[in-house]
Amino acid sequence: MPRRLATVALITTVATLPACTTESPKPPPVIPTTSTTPSPVNPSQQAGDAAVTAYRRYIQVINGMTASGGTEVKNLPSVAAGVELRVSEIQAENYRGRKIKTIGLPDIIWAKPTKLGGATAGKFTTASVQACLDTSKTYAVDAAGKNIKPPGTPTRWLDNRDLQLVQGSWKVVRGLNQGAQC
Repeated sequence: MPRRLATVALITTVATLPACTTESPKPPPVIPTTSTTPSPVNPSQQAGDAAVTAYRRYIQVINGMTASGGTEVKNLPSVAAGVELRVSEIQAENYRGRKIKTIGLPDIIWAKPTKLGGATAGKFTTASVQACLDTSKTYAVDAAGKNIKPPGTPTRWLDNRDLQLVQGSWKVVRGLNQGAQC
């Protein structure tokens, strides 16, 4: 057995040494690779994902506006349109007028598209997103820094927003939230 191992080791060593010839060495054999073409993107999945991403951005902008006491409004038109834009602007005016602001950020527990519509030329133009928000770490304060969150205010909210594709960007156009165990 030791002799057999030595022979195998010698053959392996010799096989791995470069040949001492003037010929160029043979290139290694080409191993065909299989290329996978990406599967076509499902238009409804793509639209739903884009709507949820736009919803998350909308929540970010609204949080910035409320945390600033209603002064950070320049980004509102980039995330809201129509009725929702006007409602958000009125909310900002109320925050400024009442000199209140929010402290802390709500957590988006989950968000999902619930409806897609208005498909034109294979592209969806309307969507509805439903999300569960946890506001247990947020509260509103007045100018003196006093917490003005009423006792018994729910800390979980079921948020429903309608979005529309406006000039190539998803924007929230309508919304309603309600206290809920989600």
